[in-house]
Amino acid sequence: MTTRWTTRSLPTAGTPTRLGSLTLAGQSRLNRGIARDSMRVLGSYALVYVLAGRAQFGDATGLKREVVAGDVFFLFPEVAHFYEPGASGPWDDVWLVFQGPVFDQWRRERLLDPADPVWHVEPVDVWRKKIMRVLTGGSTGGAAALVEVTRLLALLAEMRAAARGEFEHDQRPAWLQEACRRLESAAAVPDWERFAGAFGFSYEQFRRKFSEGMGEAPARYRLARRIDRAAALLQAEERPLKQIAAELGFCDEFHFSKLFKRRTGLSPSAYRRQWRASERAARS
Repeated sequence: MTTRWTTRSLPTAGTPTRLGSLTLAGQSRLNRGIARDSMRVLGSYALVYVLAGRAQFGDATGLKREVVAGDVFFLFPEVAHFYEPGASGPWDDVWLVFQGPVFDQWRRERLLDPADPVWHVEPVDVWRKKIMRVLTGGSTGGAAALVEVTRLLALLAEMRAAARGEFEHDQRPAWLQEACRRLESAAAVPDWERFAGAFGFSYEQFRRKFSEGMGEAPARYRLARRIDRAAALLQAEERPLKQIAAELGFCDEFHFSKLFKRRTGLSPSAYRRQWRASERAARS
């Protein structure tokens, strides 16, 4: 199992427009971030979406909080910040760096707000794909840059609405949001009775209420998030399936492959090949 921090840069159009531009993008594995005793000022805006793991995030406004898989945190041009591993170690993320007048206007309207820098959106793999679709695959020039800016604005609007429950008729209760976060980050199968008890329920009560709120049972929800993380690893790395299966807690690579195919319609190997082919096509 790799323990090395790796970052894969993703191509952007790299051309300024009157509205602004997307200047950098990338995906990091086992990110170790920036220590709190050496906070950084980025000079641009950035969106960082946590794919797996946990981190401690804070800034010069006094904010200090944990971020987990499904959280997106925003960095602002002049606001010093840090993000470093929590007790569970480093995390995986995908990130976009951007700047320009249109984003300054969003900030003036408080659509992007240093006082509200962390949102939560899920499922993780769905939002990772939405973030990746902002990019034009290495196309350059003003037209491609404008496409990236407008796609990013659409992403931010959709992400903001989803984080606030504006696409839903009912806001999930706080206990359900916390249960989802814990299940997303659980490396081992929980003791279900103890897990339910932490929220004041018997397991049968918890299972029923969770299923009503999320549309699937807790165990199925946890499996879905593990498959989301597996998809991200298959895209970012070339490690053998056996290693990925072990890291995510599957009993062996055959069980992992069976469950992955059941959910995605593709075996892990076929999924990886398809992703690599789409990357090559985007760059050609």
